[in-house]
Amino acid sequence: MKTSRIAAAVLVTFLSTALPHLAAAQDDPVTMQARARFKEGVEFYDKGSYENARLAFLQAYALKKHPAVLLNLAQSSAKAGHPLEAAKYFQQFLKESTTASAQQRTDAETGLAEVRQKLGRIEIIAQAGTEITLDEKEKLGTAPFGDPIDVEPGSHSLRSPNETVRVTANAGQKVQARFGGGVQPVVPAPVPTPPPASTAVSPPATDANAGNTPPPGADTGPKHTNLLSPPANMTPVIIGVAAAGIGLAGAIIFAAFKADSQTKADSVAREIRDAAIKRGYDGDKNGVPDAKGVCTDSSPAIQKDFNNACSTLKQNNDKVDTNATIANVSLIVMGVGAATAIGWYLFAPKRDDQGSSSTSEVKPPPPVLTPYAGYGNGGFVLSGSF
Repeated sequence: MKTSRIAAAVLVTFLSTALPHLAAAQDDPVTMQARARFKEGVEFYDKGSYENARLAFLQAYALKKHPAVLLNLAQSSAKAGHPLEAAKYFQQFLKESTTASAQQRTDAETGLAEVRQKLGRIEIIAQAGTEITLDEKEKLGTAPFGDPIDVEPGSHSLRSPNETVRVTANAGQKVQARFGGGVQPVVPAPVPTPPPASTAVSPPATDANAGNTPPPGADTGPKHTNLLSPPANMTPVIIGVAAAGIGLAGAIIFAAFKADSQTKADSVAREIRDAAIKRGYDGDKNGVPDAKGVCTDSSPAIQKDFNNACSTLKQNNDKVDTNATIANVSLIVMGVGAATAIGWYLFAPKRDDQGSSSTSEVKPPPPVLTPYAGYGNGGFVLSGSF
């Protein structure tokens, strides 16, 4: 926008011709305050302080609602980064300023077109007389609306007494909000009716041995159970396999921890031994000092020189013992879990041993073992019906 030319023209016009009655009404304190705020707005605008200019023109217009102030207010709002306010003031100026010059109207129309490039516009289509509210707070009035409404870019909701329409307005574009489309009722799908059970009566058996016919599912002969057949209940097998897997993982992990701690302990022991040899320490007079002898020596001088190293050696040895214990317990868990899973799979009641009458029963799905991990913890979750 050619803001410098526009502002200068409008401001000079306002001061010289738009409010001549203000200069004459010296005794009117409201008029004097309006003139002072207006001059402040001019000064701020000339200095490029557009936000202060906007506030000054707002105060001037609140005191004296003269259309000429609106054009200054609109220009200041646009330069201060308030395009929605600027659009409102440009439109208000074009509507109310019946004595504006052709150049002023052209400037206002140009400014309005420029700020609308930063705004979205919503065209409201609704039945005449419908009250519309924007974003649950701004009452826009009743339909029909002559022009699309200006809004900030983004998502907006428009509500009538019977309907809410949500739209997304993009900068420089227009979108429609259509009311009165109605919502089709949801008709539930018909539920199919199962066919009635047959009431036909079977004719009596004519065979002499018909009365001896075994009922369905009855044991009609010897069974030869296969040990490798799946058991009727797989839950203990799944639990056993999970325990065996956890035990194996624990044994491997803590065995690695033990080896690492042992390496560190051996390294510290060598350092203690080498330092003792350099110091001339002969341990128990056999000429071969070792870390254990140095660390158990009660001599104050030895304790002073090797206290920290011996403390580190003890910590590493304690870690070796702890990790070894956990690794051994993990091996026991693995063994128990594997034995439980194998033993149950081989010797538990088999599915083949169940009567056919049980085949009609709905069996729950097998349990599911799910691993999980989180910050500082982890493990397995066993879910299902038991």
